[in-house]
Parts: sequence; structure tokens; C-alpha cells
Amino acid sequence: MQDRMHNLKFLLLLSAILVVGVVVAYAALSTTLTITFGNVTQNALTWNVAFTTGTVTGTPAGTSGTGRSCGDATVTANSVSVAATTLSKPDDKCTYALVIKNTGGIAATLSSLKPTAPSGTTCATKQDASSSVGAKLVCGNLTYEITTDSAGSTPLKTGGTLAASTGTQNAYLVVKYTGTSLNSSATTQTGAKFTFVYGQK
Repeated sequence: MQDRMHNLKFLLLLSAILVVGVVVAYAALSTTLTITFGNVTQNALTWNVAFTTGTVTGTPAGTSGTGRSCGDATVTANSVSVAATTLSKPDDKCTYALVIKNTGGIAATLSSLKPTAPSGTTCATKQDASSSVGAKLVCGNLTYEITTDSAGSTPLKTGGTLAASTGTQNAYLVVKYTGTSLNSSATTQTGAKFTFVYGQK
């Protein structure tokens, strides 16, 4: 009986040693990985994409000045307001030279350029800008566009980038009488608009 008890104690002690051995073996195979950051700095950057402010006189073009007048454009940082303008015959045109500047610390991309149709007429064309075409309105005898050249031949498309701090974009607002005949009576178009959206590059 004593031998049995002695053997049982021995077996229990041996089992305990084996369990401890397994735990030690498992612990020997474990690994701890650590990631530690150094300094993480949040720079004080600014976002500032805006028109160059001031008064812009419309540049007239066409066969003659009869029945044509280009109202001045008042330019603030975020908007351009064109005063009363008259175009009466084929090829009458008014062009307004604008500058968009990025003086902030982050590069900006033109992500959207959308026209809003004026009241007082029906628009045959209302085209948003994309990477392949410019924004355009054709309403009655008048065509409104945003271009990158004063001649009005190269449309401003989306995707262009303004570099941080120094980026500039010349933009020309062009409104032209593109109808082939005279109006039978005076009509007024009110509220034609282009909306630019610049986003972080």
C-alpha cells in the first residue's frame, strides 16, 4: 500500500514536471513584435484657391460696335458678377480675362466645372466640363464658354492642377452671339452661371 502511494506521488510529480516543461516549451516559441512612432507632426497648411480680385473690363469683338456693349465684371475671391451686357448681331462677342490662383499650401485640381442655364430662354446645349470637353451653354442666339485663351478656342477642362503656393490658371469667360440671324424682338437672358470646384490633389 505504501509502495502504491509512493508510486502515485511519483507519477503526479512527474506529470507536474511534464506540464511545466510543456509551458516552458510554448513560452520559448512565442514572439512579441512592437511598432513605435517617433515624432508625428501636423503641419499648419492652408487651403486658398481664389480668383484674383478687381474689376475686369470686357473685351468686345465683332463686325461693329452697333448694338454691342460689354459690361464690367466685378471679381471677388469666390465670385464674378458681370454687369448688363448687350449682344445684338452675329459675331458680337465679349471676353473677360480672369485669373485663378492657389496661394495655399496644398496642390488643387479642378474636379468640376458646371454651367447653370439662364432664365428667359431655352438652352439647346448645357454641357458640363470633363477631361475631354469644356463647359458650354448655347441659349437662343448666345453661347457662353470658359476657355484658357483669349480667342475662345481652347476650352478649360477638368483635371488641371494648380501647384501649391504658386499655381495659376488663366480663364476667359466668353459670351458670343452665335446665331446666324437677328432677333425679331429684344430678349434678355438672366443668371447664366459657371461653378468651379477645386479639390485637394
